Amino acid sequence: MTAGLLGFALSGLLPEGDPGRTLRRSMWLIVVASAVAALSPHFVVLLLARSGQGVGVGLLVAGGLADIARRNPASLGGRLTGSLIGGTAIGGLLSRLTGYSALWLGWRAAFGLGGVLALALLSVALNRLAGRSADTGREVVSPREGGGAPLGLIVAGLGILFVNIAVFDLLPYRLAGPPFHLPAALADLVYLAFVPALLTAGVAGRAIDRFGARAVVLATAGLGIACLLVGLLPSLFAVAVMATGSISGAVAFHTSHSGAAAARGRVAVGRYLTAYYIGGALAAPLVAAAYQTWGWTGAVLPLCAAWTGVGLLAFFSPASRWRREPLGEPVPAAP
Repeated sequence: MTAGLLGFALSGLLPEGDPGRTLRRSMWLIVVASAVAALSPHFVVLLLARSGQGVGVGLLVAGGLADIARRNPASLGGRLTGSLIGGTAIGGLLSRLTGYSALWLGWRAAFGLGGVLALALLSVALNRLAGRSADTGREVVSPREGGGAPLGLIVAGLGILFVNIAVFDLLPYRLAGPPFHLPAALADLVYLAFVPALLTAGVAGRAIDRFGARAVVLATAGLGIACLLVGLLPSLFAVAVMATGSISGAVAFHTSHSGAAAARGRVAVGRYLTAYYIGGALAAPLVAAAYQTWGWTGAVLPLCAAWTGVGLLAFFSPASRWRREPLGEPVPAAP
């Protein structure tokens, strides 16, 4: 994950270049790094290979989001961005299954299997993107707005994943303690909240196309904070509401802000994603300290404040109105 941050940062420093070539190079970096990880004779080699995978993923995600803005009209940007974000969530669940294969096949085989799956899925995806561009005759152009990511977008990125990581880091401890006293195997079932959240990206994307990102972000902030506050109640149902609201809110926020960055190009996407994952990395130590010092309520209230800040930034920032088409402009059918 740390290497993924490096990939996002690199995507924010490199020139835009040819998007197709960048995506294919990212794919091969992931595949080759997976093979090196599977064959690594020493821990240092394994660490370098894992770093290569992270950099490749960072470049691939940033380039993919920017490519949506390059190839498609703004009226379809929300739903297409939502599809990509939803795909990353599905990929996260599939990767857990691939990781579990190490229990039977060994860790080297698991790395090899992951590399083969990455090559197969990414090859199909990139070939279809290239074929679609050739069939339509659409030229890949520069982003509509260009330039770096606005400061408000960067600050919002810091707060979005911060809340989600904090919730899922703390909930197993909350469930293991009073009044629940659940064993670890049952407490881990909180991650089932990811399943309903797979639909959130698509719903949020279509809502962005219809109502605009600003409205979606504000609605998400209100509902998400309400779910966090429900989690203060000492009941398993409240925990389920909190977990589902946390991941669903993060996905809706991420879809809105990723699209806003993509409209400005891969540089802006890289900078936003770097802030997004840095916020997630900061969550564990900061919220753990709050939890130990002030307890469950003292840990949850700062999370509500963080998402309040994300909503206020969307309310005051012009970048929040990034997906509205001019009146009278025809809206093409979704691919």
